[in-house]
Amino acid sequence: MGKISRGKYLFSITFLLFFINSSFAQFIAEAGLNQTICPGDSAIIGGVPAAMGGKAPYTYLWSPSTGLSNPTISNPSAFPDDFTIYTLTVTDDTGAVQTDDMSIIVSYIVYVNAGLGVDFCREGSDIIGGTDNVNGFGVSYSWAPAGGLNDSSLPRPTASPLISTVYTLTATIAGCPPKTDTVLVTVIQPPPINAGSDITIKEGEVAILQASGGFFYEWSPSSILLYFNTANPDAEPIVQTDYYLYGTDKERRCSARDTMTVFVEPNSEIVLYNTFTPNKDGNNDTWYIGNIHKYPRNRLEIYNRNGKLVFKANGYLNNWDGKTFLGEELPASTYFYMLDLGEGAGQFHGTVNIVQ
Repeated sequence: MGKISRGKYLFSITFLLFFINSSFAQFIAEAGLNQTICPGDSAIIGGVPAAMGGKAPYTYLWSPSTGLSNPTISNPSAFPDDFTIYTLTVTDDTGAVQTDDMSIIVSYIVYVNAGLGVDFCREGSDIIGGTDNVNGFGVSYSWAPAGGLNDSSLPRPTASPLISTVYTLTATIAGCPPKTDTVLVTVIQPPPINAGSDITIKEGEVAILQASGGFFYEWSPSSILLYFNTANPDAEPIVQTDYYLYGTDKERRCSARDTMTVFVEPNSEIVLYNTFTPNKDGNNDTWYIGNIHKYPRNRLEIYNRNGKLVFKANGYLNNWDGKTFLGEELPASTYFYMLDLGEGAGQFHGTVNIVQ
């Protein structure tokens, strides 16, 4: 056999090294370019090819697997609901590993919605539209109906309809179909508050007011009313007076107002009432005698069932609170009074009850 020349030997080594380098070129994983899709659409991810160099065959694994048709192929279909970064891991036949990643951006319109339902009292208002509804990002907004909105083109308008209304939002962005969503605005109607009819009384009499339609009440001016926070307070005006009623529903959410007038006819006659409740609740705590202020020289005496004098006053001004003139509390019972108006204006006697 002949000898191999030195030149031929060097050529063979060079060729072998070239062959090896060509067979094991740089190993690269290619996840592909970033993409933007419309809500509900999909995109094919991965480079073409998804792997180069190294030694075939390759194995592929994408993560996360959520939203992928098959996470173990080179070019799966991706349909994520939100912005997602996908990482491709490629392993060649020698066990070498390379990774690469890409992202899919879902059009901002995916975040747009009509928001949660709201409710308020009539003549109230609230903001509708999801909290992600903002100007910019190429999204245009249109609400219908436009009635009851401060601006139907705002991402989050203020709604103030007088009746319950379903509003529909149509959002548009270039390259994607329009998106629609609805929201219910519930308008709670106020309670039918009624202060009752006007009343005419004689000076010194007590008028019982009649509220209806609500659950909680408050009358004003409260300074000349007994039980002003009830449906039926006692009014003791000495001149014509307008009374204003404020009432709410059971949940104290919605309210309404009404008014009525107590007309007072001039009168100097004494008006005597036979019951009072000195329980210190601020209502009917003293014995009231209508028009007694017109007789400043009056004299009043109160006796118990045994005929014992328990209270007396000169110039009585509706201040007997059920105690003796020594300050002792009297028990609930029936008592006898003698009232002299003085100066020959008249005398009265009868019974008055203390109720606890």
